[in-house]
Amino acid sequence: MRLYRYFDAAGALATLKTKTMRFASPLKFNDPFEMTPRIEQPSEELVLDRLLADHMVEDYFFKVGSKKGLGREESSKEYHACELPRRFQKLRTLEGWSKKASDLKWEWVGKIAQGFRILCCSYREDSILMWSHYAEQHRGMVIEFETAEMFEGLDLASEAHEVRYRSSPPSIPALHQDMASFEESLLQVLTTKALEWSYEEEVRIRIPTKGGLSSEEPLDLSIDPKCFKRVIVGCYDHPSQKTYDAVERLAETPELKHVTFQRAYLDSHDYKLRFADKPKA
Repeated sequence: MRLYRYFDAAGALATLKTKTMRFASPLKFNDPFEMTPRIEQPSEELVLDRLLADHMVEDYFFKVGSKKGLGREESSKEYHACELPRRFQKLRTLEGWSKKASDLKWEWVGKIAQGFRILCCSYREDSILMWSHYAEQHRGMVIEFETAEMFEGLDLASEAHEVRYRSSPPSIPALHQDMASFEESLLQVLTTKALEWSYEEEVRIRIPTKGGLSSEEPLDLSIDPKCFKRVIVGCYDHPSQKTYDAVERLAETPELKHVTFQRAYLDSHDYKLRFADKPKA
């Protein structure tokens, strides 16, 4: 799968020189409306079923019963007689459910932030708005790459998910029947944005983390340079990075000889970008 990544000048040059790609934490997304799902209130039957689960009774024993000197059987009786009705009634109230829904939302956001890093890409390389927003007002670059060639023996296409643009946040069940349903809900949270962002035609590549990262820390991964297919330099040279000269030098390096280097320029008749091969200083 061919995708495009918009960069500021320094980020693009670092990516091309070091042959690494930075996958960001979902907590660093720039839209405050992201990762804010609506949590559906479950049926009373499902709530009661979960509250009666063996692990809930066991958890009560370890946290409460054992500290009170109760055995497992005594703790179980206390849980069913006192704690279960209290929890059930609390979740039936608007205030109690609102608090639980908020806790669930941030719990899920935390799981996503701890478990995944994201590379935000696009199907298009010629968005005037994205060049302005993500490529330093047309002073940065766009890199075209092939997902099947980033890592040897691994095609990231299976982890490339199109962003869905909606008028309201996704509605997620508070309780799930199985792990597949839970993972699908996490994916909805990660790949749903407001309609105003639809011009981006965004695709997000999701990479699992292996632990050891803080919730906001990025993940820099070494990639095979053959995945780079095209590098487009913005309409304007960067005043400090001197991108035109830097790209000229990069184009001559052996590892990037296969890459098509281009420069963007403004169409003389329409609000469009055009691309010319191999930019000149």
